Amino acid sequence: MPVVSAIITTFNRANYLETAICSVLKQDFNDFELIILDNSSTDNTESIIAGFVDPRIRTIKHPHLTISQTRNLGVKEAKGNFIAFLDDDDEWLPNKLSSELSLFEKMTEDVALVYGGFVRIDTEGKQFYTHTPILQGKVLKELLSLKDDFTGSASNPMIRKSAIVALGGFDESVNTGEDWEFYLRLAEYYQIRFVPEEVVAIRHHFGVRLGDRLRDYIDLEEKVMQRFAAIFDADNKLKSFYLQRIGGKYLRLGETYNGRKYIRRAIRCFPSNRIAYIQLLLSFFKKNTYSAIHRIYLNQKRSIKV
Repeated sequence: MPVVSAIITTFNRANYLETAICSVLKQDFNDFELIILDNSSTDNTESIIAGFVDPRIRTIKHPHLTISQTRNLGVKEAKGNFIAFLDDDDEWLPNKLSSELSLFEKMTEDVALVYGGFVRIDTEGKQFYTHTPILQGKVLKELLSLKDDFTGSASNPMIRKSAIVALGGFDESVNTGEDWEFYLRLAEYYQIRFVPEEVVAIRHHFGVRLGDRLRDYIDLEEKVMQRFAAIFDADNKLKSFYLQRIGGKYLRLGETYNGRKYIRRAIRCFPSNRIAYIQLLLSFFKKNTYSAIHRIYLNQKRSIKV
């Protein structure tokens, strides 16, 4: 039986898939299986996979599933005691599996996730950002605060399969951000550790991404607030932060009434929330004005990271 189950989830990304597969096969640790989950791709994904002849590779072409359902299928099929996901457009660095597994071997069973540093690359593979990990131990409150990029992608961590099973897997009612929602539940019961070196290159697609679903993100953030209500009720600043974020998403959708409702709740909850006051003011401008200013704000944050 393999020690690690590497799982690539893919859908119509044949142009990047070959690089992703190669990054797994070039690992300096060899005791793994590679499960490729093809979400009914219609491009030349099958021919790309067929070009690799390696007994460790197992391919499953399945009917179209959500990403949460696909990840749960991978866990069900996995034979290893440790799971490591890889998105089809990301690349593992050669030390990824060996570094994270070496740390796991020194840890007790209450450590369920090990991750490392990461770099961000553009569509051409050029590196433009490096992230050094800082969060470890019991980090639920820090993850809720969204003050650190943490893993940066589901392609980063290695997770004990037993912990995934114990937590019921990925929440299949979550349509986006399923990895973050899972990490929150994991952090409630388990310890998290990191290795300081970079282990993955995460490809950044500038512009709108398939995962940029505002209503799905609203549903996710409301779900998180309900799931961890005790934490939010004890921290008005954190609660205001989430209410403000939800309100801003409603404004970007053009739903001014709901946007102002959440933003006013954010202000009542934590009157010192200056961003909420700015959002409330901007809500009286046209939808396109708010969206344009939001884009400028995001671009400034990205430029600081670069």
